[in-house]
Amino acid sequence: MSKARYYLEQTVPELEDLQKKGLFEKQEITQIMRRRTDFEHRLNSRGSKTRDYLKYVEFEENLEKLRKKRYARLSKAGLVNTKPSISDWASERRILFIFDRSIQKFPNDFLLWENYLNFAKQRKIFKKIYTIYNQLLQLHPTHVQSWLNAANFEYEVVGSAKNARTLFQKGLRFNKDSSKLWIEYALFELSYITKLLNRRKILGLVTEKQQLEHESSEQKGGDFGTDDMIKVPSFTRDEARDQLNQLPDADLNMLGNPETNPALRGDVALTIFDIGMDTLWGFKKANQMANEFDFKYDLALKFIDVFNKFTDLDRDYLNSHVVQYLTRSFSNEIKCVYLDITIPLINCSIKDGKFIESLQFATKKYLIFKKKLGNEADQLELKNLFTQFIIERFLQDEETDDKTKALLNTILKKL
Repeated sequence: MSKARYYLEQTVPELEDLQKKGLFEKQEITQIMRRRTDFEHRLNSRGSKTRDYLKYVEFEENLEKLRKKRYARLSKAGLVNTKPSISDWASERRILFIFDRSIQKFPNDFLLWENYLNFAKQRKIFKKIYTIYNQLLQLHPTHVQSWLNAANFEYEVVGSAKNARTLFQKGLRFNKDSSKLWIEYALFELSYITKLLNRRKILGLVTEKQQLEHESSEQKGGDFGTDDMIKVPSFTRDEARDQLNQLPDADLNMLGNPETNPALRGDVALTIFDIGMDTLWGFKKANQMANEFDFKYDLALKFIDVFNKFTDLDRDYLNSHVVQYLTRSFSNEIKCVYLDITIPLINCSIKDGKFIESLQFATKKYLIFKKKLGNEADQLELKNLFTQFIIERFLQDEETDDKTKALLNTILKKL
């Protein structure tokens, strides 16, 4: 017996049930079987393509929509047997089976994986979602986007920051050279503490006891069981000894407040930054000729862009750590000096009450650095960078009033 015939015979009980319930006429059942036969022969032929699987899924989804529509109409009129039967769940199982066959035949087609996951997520079939992610990460441990999607699912849908953190860290063991994964990991950690702090503020969870009790109740409410989790690929003993071991444990202590717990200030993201910068540079210099400062400076700016998104956190604290990292090794680089001068102004608004004070502080810092520079070329480069910053950041701002513009122009003349 051919595969196509075998699979088609498995659908007969469902079709008989549809006809018995009066949802489809005999002629329609024959047409459905004809379409499925055509699809099955395509899928089992040597020339089958990914679009054949997706078209088959589309057909089954449309058929299920029609079944539900007719069922709803007839059940209201009392013209259909509402007792659950095979036709109520057969469609979902078949579509999952079609997807499963598709990734077995085309395991490197990420569009199929994406569609498979989206279908399971739409129907909230969590066990199947975990199974799919386990298969995907085992087959493609170096596909960064798959790790990101899996971590996002754990965090945004399941609500498990611990599992998401585990996925980020395991993903980095297979993709240490991915700047995107390092940056997204830092973004996740800052998103997590922002959400955590805001929720505690709304609920009035001040003491550690209150916070612990709330966490316990949250975990009970969102427990999917120990078997329902994404099991990541294993790594070698040598990989287990590398610098990534300095990353924090998945089960972090997040009790307290930013003043008492550094993790709530963003120190986890800063640790990711430190290790990521050194790790990524190690790959960069090993693979090709590159300038260390240019590479690290550009990468640092990407982290700063991430840090600046979090208005509820102390961004100056986060950004100053980046500046300190750069100045430890590149204190004589003009761009590094420029970043040190302007970093307090990056998140400063014209309407900010401390704007004038911050501007004066930055200007004094600029004059001190300029005086220390040994040659005119460096002084001119620093002047041009700082001048351009003030013009683009503040003078061209439509909200800047005439009085402030006059002050800014006076400062520019003194540079």
